[in-house]
Amino acid sequence: MTDTQIIIGIPGKWKNRTELIQAVASQSDGYLLAGHILHSKDKNITFQVEVYDYEPSLKETFSYASKGAFSERLLEEINNHTFTVYIIADVSDFGNITDLIDAGAAILKAGGMAVKIETAGIAHSKEDWQQLHHTPDILSVYAHFVTIIGEEDYYCSFGMKAFGLPDAVTLNTMRPKEAADLLNTFNYYHAGERPIFTNGETFCVQPDAPAYILTGLQDFRYEEDHPFYNPFGLWNLGTSK
Repeated sequence: MTDTQIIIGIPGKWKNRTELIQAVASQSDGYLLAGHILHSKDKNITFQVEVYDYEPSLKETFSYASKGAFSERLLEEINNHTFTVYIIADVSDFGNITDLIDAGAAILKAGGMAVKIETAGIAHSKEDWQQLHHTPDILSVYAHFVTIIGEEDYYCSFGMKAFGLPDAVTLNTMRPKEAADLLNTFNYYHAGERPIFTNGETFCVQPDAPAYILTGLQDFRYEEDHPFYNPFGLWNLGTSK
């Protein structure tokens, strides 16, 4: 697995940056925020950090990224934020992901309100992220870091680059639930078992289910500098003619 960057954003209502730094030092269980660095000496982990002032569109983006799961009360709290802490992680193995989850939990303890995975467009409440922090197994991490989106012509996943793997895509020829089941099953198998797929190989959800032909593609959905872009590409799951 080669390095790739995963970014999470955490808004909060700190009066100023000094209060943010003090809150991290006193409430985050061992983390220190200094300049553009978030560091835990005890755990020997370090992250790049960017702190942004109030962002008017944050309520809307968190509402969309939560897929309607956030209450209006939480969204109003987010709308009244003063700063957003963006943690930038260079991910090269699964341990880096769990370290990032730990760092996110630390900022939540220091006054953060919620978490948005900027590189996948998914938002989670403080309680949901804390639960992930307690049980960061592969299935839980997959459920929090990967989402399935329906476009006009295809369904696809976003977020598999957190595992150092391609996302998956299939044409819009089935019902949304069937497409989600197919892509989630393929992705979870890929992340958990790490098989070596090749072009032309077939995949099926179960022995009596339809087989899909695999074709490797570059990520055509976004430009390379977009946070959603997956440098590992896509696996297209196509039906035989």
